[in-house]
Amino acid sequence: MGWKRSFSYLKHRLLRISDSSHSVALGLALGFGVSFTPLLGTHFIQAGLLAYALRCNAFAAIVGTFIGNPWTFPLFWWSGFSFGSFLFSVFGFKGAEKIPDKFEIAQLWDIITTQPMALFLPWMLGGYILFILSVPAAYYVYYKLISAAKKARTKAADLRKKQKLKKLEDAAE
Repeated sequence: MGWKRSFSYLKHRLLRISDSSHSVALGLALGFGVSFTPLLGTHFIQAGLLAYALRCNAFAAIVGTFIGNPWTFPLFWWSGFSFGSFLFSVFGFKGAEKIPDKFEIAQLWDIITTQPMALFLPWMLGGYILFILSVPAAYYVYYKLISAAKKARTKAADLRKKQKLKKLEDAAE
């Protein structure tokens, strides 16, 4: 019940933010995009600073970084590294390490300890380009969802007000 309750709380908290749908959606999209970057300890900071710079909701940006979690990071990081390695090869840069299809952790550890930049530079390049590419798509999805949820919330509140007013009128008669 703990995780379900936490997600429910975050959903309600996001929908009750008095900011515009644009501000909340952009914040969430920035948080989502930052998850592609390899600088793991700085995702909250990056999302917050970008939200501040773009004048969108910082709380939403930080919540958006939770898309990056232990289950999704391997996919995000693999895609960032693969895209960066592809770009390195397209532009003729040397130094991007190829990760074999089947490898052992010892092989990966050897690459990390002997040639860390051969992994980090393509990962950094691919991660930030995927960040830039993913924000508009994520913004579109989040904007549609948040706008619809806020409209439904306003409609439900208006309906409750009408029902309450009708009860008061019926009681007065």
